[in-house]
Amino acid sequence: MNGRFVMVLHSHLPYVLGKGRWPFGEEWLHEIALDTYLPLLEEFERLDHDNVPGTIALGITPILMEQLKSPAFVDSFRTWVDVKRKALEQDVSRLPDTPEAHDLNMFYREELDQRLRQFDMLGGDLLEAFARLQESGRLEILTSCATHGYMPLFGNDESRRLQIRTGVAVYQHWMGRRPTGFWLPECGYIPGVERLLAEEGLRYFIADATTFDAGTGQEHTNVHIPVATSTEAPWTPWNIGADVAVFLRNPATSKQVWSRDFGYPGNGSYSEFHKRCESSGWQYWRITSKQTDLGAKELYRPDEARKRAIEHGQHFASLVRDLAAQRERLTGDPGVIVAAYDTELFGHWWYEGREWIGAVLRNLAAKESISAVAPTAVLAERNLPLGRLRESSWGSGGGHSTWMNPETSWIWDNIHDDQRHFVDLLPQLHGQTGDALLREILLEESSDWPFMITTAQARTYGTARFLEHHRKVRALFAAIEDTDQIPTSQAGSDDPVFEHIRLNEIWKA
Repeated sequence: MNGRFVMVLHSHLPYVLGKGRWPFGEEWLHEIALDTYLPLLEEFERLDHDNVPGTIALGITPILMEQLKSPAFVDSFRTWVDVKRKALEQDVSRLPDTPEAHDLNMFYREELDQRLRQFDMLGGDLLEAFARLQESGRLEILTSCATHGYMPLFGNDESRRLQIRTGVAVYQHWMGRRPTGFWLPECGYIPGVERLLAEEGLRYFIADATTFDAGTGQEHTNVHIPVATSTEAPWTPWNIGADVAVFLRNPATSKQVWSRDFGYPGNGSYSEFHKRCESSGWQYWRITSKQTDLGAKELYRPDEARKRAIEHGQHFASLVRDLAAQRERLTGDPGVIVAAYDTELFGHWWYEGREWIGAVLRNLAAKESISAVAPTAVLAERNLPLGRLRESSWGSGGGHSTWMNPETSWIWDNIHDDQRHFVDLLPQLHGQTGDALLREILLEESSDWPFMITTAQARTYGTARFLEHHRKVRALFAAIEDTDQIPTSQAGSDDPVFEHIRLNEIWKA
């Protein structure tokens, strides 16, 4: 066999710096940096040190890039870690008076100190550390829409184009190169978006296998599209037009991690995310079992959990090899196996997840029958069949209801009005006010605001954040129409993101 395994991690947080504190706001970014980004960087560097081959595709949304590069993030992260350290010290009086509990508290203190040393060694620049790993070949970094805008619900292609172009420009600014891969926010696909991606030189994106349009044989640019079922489709990327490829998530690899019934993160040895020490918020307990009440959870055992993560990494690598072998027996081609997940799963939601990733790559490398490669490596090797996708997402039922429903329709009414007005004004926009208007309408379009409302995770916060940016957009419209390009400082935009982006440059591009 010479199969190909493509692991894709999608990293995103909305703009939260300076936008509230606990329980909703910038602590989200601090927690993810501590729990996920720093541990993953350490794991990737360990793999490099041990000469373990394999490349991972890592999507980082432009709005997240901007926050990770912000001096405000560096300062606030250090302050937040100091608070976490003091809370850990105070936990001693709250935990059971046992050697096991004491050792666990010391384990977390040592880990927190190590993370802060790592952060300081990087100069607080996590994005630069990821960029270096891209240069070494460990990562292939994807871009996305500027603020993770959910494009299927946008009112026009011009607004989609501005989200994409700004996303490419932000990537180029911080990475020093143009991107080749793109993460469609929420895997939200609408026919024709591939043409907009191709305009920017983007070559591929990721989608769910269920979105593939199997059809009954179709004509596409005068070429016949072969019939493929939804079970056959994920085994190769497809050219869906404009020479843009789609990589389809393999259902088996998704279920093995995400399944509520048998997914790895639900194992009893792993840290229990939902039980935290009062006041500090630190997690000292293990899942124990799915049936165990939160009050009866047992203390966490780090060594046991690490051992289980390595075993699960070995199991997953075996699953990938078995899937490729079965495919080869059926077709003569082991195919391409794609596994795509939210980056924040590994470390934040699943504390041991970063060690699982390391174990997967080490075990794949040990057998050499399957290679973990970047999507561009696959594109260089294979002639892609033509295919089509249906309008879709990776949300509930594969549709748009997570973002568009009776609770959020008013958001989209306002977004559509603002998008039409913005596009009408584009020919006359210039200078600071035009740049500020671009910034605010991009922030208004973030998919996170309707998502928070729908899921009720932070309904009030999501509503307030949408209204904040919507009101700034309307204030800028009024300023432009009433006084013809008054200075930005008087027009209501004070959000320090995308400050290096110029609307006229983006639109002329």
